[in-house]
Amino acid sequence: MPLYKYSARDVKGAKIDGLMTAQNKSDLAHTLKNQGLLLVYAMAQQEKIAQNWQGIAIWKRVSLTEKMMFIKHMAVMVKAGMPIPRILEILTIQSKSRYFREVLTNIKEEIKTGKSLADSMEKYPKIFPPIFSSSIRIGEVGGNLEEVLELLAVQLEKEHDIRGKVKGAMIYPSVIVVAMIVIAILMMIFVVPNLIKVFADMNIELPLSTRLIIGSSQFMNNHIFLSLGILILIPASVYFFLQTELGKNTFSFIGLHFPVIGGIIKKINTARFARTLSSLLKSGVAIVNALDIISDSLGNVYFKRALKAAGEGVQKGAPLHEAIEKFPNLFPPVVTQMIKVGEETGSSEQIMAQLADFYEKEVDELTKNLSSVIEPALILIIGGAVGFFAISVIQPMYTVMDYIG
Repeated sequence: MPLYKYSARDVKGAKIDGLMTAQNKSDLAHTLKNQGLLLVYAMAQQEKIAQNWQGIAIWKRVSLTEKMMFIKHMAVMVKAGMPIPRILEILTIQSKSRYFREVLTNIKEEIKTGKSLADSMEKYPKIFPPIFSSSIRIGEVGGNLEEVLELLAVQLEKEHDIRGKVKGAMIYPSVIVVAMIVIAILMMIFVVPNLIKVFADMNIELPLSTRLIIGSSQFMNNHIFLSLGILILIPASVYFFLQTELGKNTFSFIGLHFPVIGGIIKKINTARFARTLSSLLKSGVAIVNALDIISDSLGNVYFKRALKAAGEGVQKGAPLHEAIEKFPNLFPPVVTQMIKVGEETGSSEQIMAQLADFYEKEVDELTKNLSSVIEPALILIIGGAVGFFAISVIQPMYTVMDYIG
């Protein structure tokens, strides 16, 4: 039987922590109840280890598509009047992700012990970010869980659409860049060694560009495993660098100031801000809490900081449009003016939804034309690489011809 670390309360409300073996959490709750204790929290020790690795293990992730389908199905079942544990049981069977099935099973067991759905989801922030738990908690208290789930479903669907469009626009350039790198490596391994023999027979001084290509080829052929290690280490180093505070700041700064890409990033973050704020306000979340939740959900560091600062300003009594106005490089005047109209007319939810629709259409148009913008840049890069290699190979031959002539 698994060993559980638990927290419980006695009849006087005093908190009691301890360890106990049990078949499952329901069995643990029943045993503690017989001892006059009410189970508040329990976690199997192996579950605790799994959670410690949740943010590191890449295989323990749940796709946005799966979360979207989960919320959609849950909204339909809640509307039909099914109890939450039964809904989770059905959705657990339907889930394709083994890890997600484990999480849903744990949530179901916790609900059976008396915990709310929001509190149970809160334990898995990598799967259910704060927007889930905050919205669902208000839905449970206000008795409008069905409406909250429908709003979350719309929110996830819009986010899924934006991600899909951006990824679709980046597939073509990504394939070209990867193909170019693979071709360059193959040429270094199989083509350049044959050229080295030819140049050695010429017995001439080679230009710098040719020596660089020959040196790189010799290094790769003489140190195959080291070369492979470097090829793996470079992207791995970039990945881990981007997990650091400096890396996030650097990536966010470059993204915002990169031609064309910067405009798309601003519009994506603005659309997510408007859509999420609209959903949270409709769910009944206070605007200060909503801004805090949104800041945690955005990818760009500068947008995160701007919304954190805006939340602090609103908490001190400033209207939202004035707090947002302090960041003109991130939020254009149309955003602040529409927020102002929403505040003055008491229709912030509708205004933010319209603003989100506007920027989502803008992102759609930009991503459609993105490939036509990137294509010339790719042609220049590929042409430059091919030209560099061609000149490095042909130039020594011209030197020999001049020498013979």
